[in-house]
Formats: sequence, structure tokens, C-alpha cells
Amino acid sequence: MEEQIAVVDAHNRFVYWSGRRAIHEQRLVHRSVYVLVFDHAGRMLIQLRHRDKQVFPLHWDISCAGHVCRDDYHAGPDTEVDLVYRNTAQRELAEELGITASLEELDHLGPTDTHYEQTRVFRAYSDSCGPLQAEELEQVGWLSEAEFRAGLSDPTMQWTASLRRFGAWALDQGHWRAPNHDDL
Repeated sequence: MEEQIAVVDAHNRFVYWSGRRAIHEQRLVHRSVYVLVFDHAGRMLIQLRHRDKQVFPLHWDISCAGHVCRDDYHAGPDTEVDLVYRNTAQRELAEELGITASLEELDHLGPTDTHYEQTRVFRAYSDSCGPLQAEELEQVGWLSEAEFRAGLSDPTMQWTASLRRFGAWALDQGHWRAPNHDDL
């Protein structure tokens, strides 16, 4: 059975359940998490999406992302939503990258003309990862701030819209950085 995802309104309130394929094909607003992982050198961990992914196969993407699915809710779809987002981010980080790390919530970003998600963005710090979730990604790499800035102006880079959007957002907001003493 196809994974069920909550379709939500502009105020992030539950409307109905839908399958993943319909969510993407119809661009239905839904809840998601994004985790930006940085190492002690200030590089962002990026992943090469699996060749069988429905959206952006074999493109480099941000560290970790995922949908908030029906199984992530322990009560109703509008109950303890902050905790549901955090737990989903922890689960995705562990499943996809094999990382267990503290999460810092950076922001909640609503849908835009080009991005149809109610998104919570988190930051974590780690110098390594693994084991990797083979059905989700092909490999990982590390991207410095300078490499990211150079790649932004290169349209031939096989980067997802999310990597471009959230990488630039992290730079603009001062979130792209190595950990300082207070982060550890």
C-alpha cells in the first residue's frame, strides 16, 4: 500500500490523506522536514538521490529530507505537530544517513509559488555518516560554502531545487557554518 501523507492548508492544518504519487503529481501542500548537516570544517553533507526516485533522480540534494507520513502521528494529524516534525527529522536522519545527532530547529517555511510544502528546517552536526539507506541515495559528499556559491551560477550542476533553495537560504540566514562551542 502506498504511504499516506497529510495534505494541509495554508495554515498547516490537516485537510485529508493522500498517496505520495498524487502529492507530487498534483503539487498538494503537505508537511516535510529538511535537515542540513554540517561538519566541523563548515561543509554541508549532500546526497546523490537514488536513480529510481520519482523526483530529481541522480541529482545532488541537501543532507536529508522527508515527508511527514501517517505513521509519524501518534495522535491526530494536528496534534503535537512540533514534536511530530522533530521526530520525523530524527527518523529520516537515522534512516537515510545513519546519523544520530542533536537537532536545532532553524525555521518553519510555508509554501511558495514553486515549493508546495509546510517545511521545518533543522541543522545537525556530524563529521561522518553511515550506513546509508541504499534505496534512497547513491552516495554522499561534502560541499564547502565556496563550492556551493560557485555551483549556484552553473546551470549544468545536477542539483535539486531544494539544494539550491535551502543552501542559499542557509547562507542568507547565517545558518551555513561549522559548530561553535555552544552547538556541541
